[in-house]
Amino acid sequence: MHLRRWLAVPLAVPVAFAAFSGFLPAAQASVGVGVQAAPVRLGQAARAGGSYALPSVYVVDTGTQDESISIRVERRDGDAGRAVPSSWVRATGPGLRLSAHQSARVPLELVVPAGAKPGRYLSDIVVSGSAVTSVGRANLGVAAATALEFSVTPGAPPAPFLPTWTWWLLGSLMALGLIVAGIHRSGLRVDIERNPPPVARAVGRSRLARWRRRTRAAVALAAAAGLAACSTGSASQPAGTPGKGQSIAISLKVVPTVVAVTVSPSSAAFGACTGGNKSVNTASTANALGFPNGRCWLGTPGSNGSFPITITNTGVAADIYVNGASASPSDNGTGWGLCNIGANPVSACTGPGGKTPGDDQYLLQNFAGGSMNPAGLTGTMTCDAEFAAGSCSAVQGDSQQEGIELIGPASTADQSTKWTVTITWTAFSLVPPS
Repeated sequence: MHLRRWLAVPLAVPVAFAAFSGFLPAAQASVGVGVQAAPVRLGQAARAGGSYALPSVYVVDTGTQDESISIRVERRDGDAGRAVPSSWVRATGPGLRLSAHQSARVPLELVVPAGAKPGRYLSDIVVSGSAVTSVGRANLGVAAATALEFSVTPGAPPAPFLPTWTWWLLGSLMALGLIVAGIHRSGLRVDIERNPPPVARAVGRSRLARWRRRTRAAVALAAAAGLAACSTGSASQPAGTPGKGQSIAISLKVVPTVVAVTVSPSSAAFGACTGGNKSVNTASTANALGFPNGRCWLGTPGSNGSFPITITNTGVAADIYVNGASASPSDNGTGWGLCNIGANPVSACTGPGGKTPGDDQYLLQNFAGGSMNPAGLTGTMTCDAEFAAGSCSAVQGDSQQEGIELIGPASTADQSTKWTVTITWTAFSLVPPS
């Protein structure tokens, strides 16, 4: 049964990977993205069932190529508090594409479902950047993450049938109506008439005339005094607006507070392939993966090896994480899932003894210097132990050169001859949540 399956694809696979490695990336091309190091915090407690505008998040393209920017919510292992479901947070602006070194602020909206549990929520805002995906190549991606935190309290009690102010207005109108009705029933009538005598009117006119004469005299004296003050004191007064203080502008520079990572090149091709089954014409060629369990390399391991991928922390101090993804065929058919080996695999390889990939599985292992990731990459962001001599923490300017080994599946259900593999490095802010 396996023999018939292999005979269906033996000659197509080498042709595919020859096209897969037919050109080399530009040496200076890189992808990079950054995000503010400060956490995104809601300034008030959110109520279940409410919608809130989160502070906009600052993003920047730190690479040499245009980047399509996407934003998602994802939680690192070990974070405290409740996880924020990704559906609760969304970018409210249009799709964003940045040129090299261009920055922008992206508005965010938080929508808390009515049944949300109260408590403190903590996850990460992950900003991803990707250049144009190259089919049939290893695409190297970047992301940067900062904390997202807020608290949820139970929803507000049901609102009354009418607002409170409406009841006060109705009560006042009813009281006024009762008073008017009582007066009308009592027959009470009050007439007020004012008709001052002639003598009083004459005295009033005389007093008004004297007041006007005195006012005119006072205004004239005040005007004269003001003119005298201006003529004698103008030479000694500093320039400016009377009654207002003077100010000066003082410039101040501050250090950047952006978490960012840059990877070069943005895509590459596997080569130096070995393995497979020569007897059924599915052995690997130099640039084509064979079956079963052929191996291809991006670089060469060892102390004197080559490491074509350069990962650089271009922002403030951060933790550098890495993850893989399923391999995608050019016809969008059945892909290959990532698997892992070792004592506690996230997704176990199903080959003999759990040491090699099974059907429609593949294994990615990154390496640097004399070390190699023993378990392999997963689809979950994990600390890149190959970065910075065994620690994933990096300060600004730290860089690491790495390579990748790929071990293919025992067999494949999809007959595509071009496959795309994506590996992403993410810089996580070290600024702690409150």
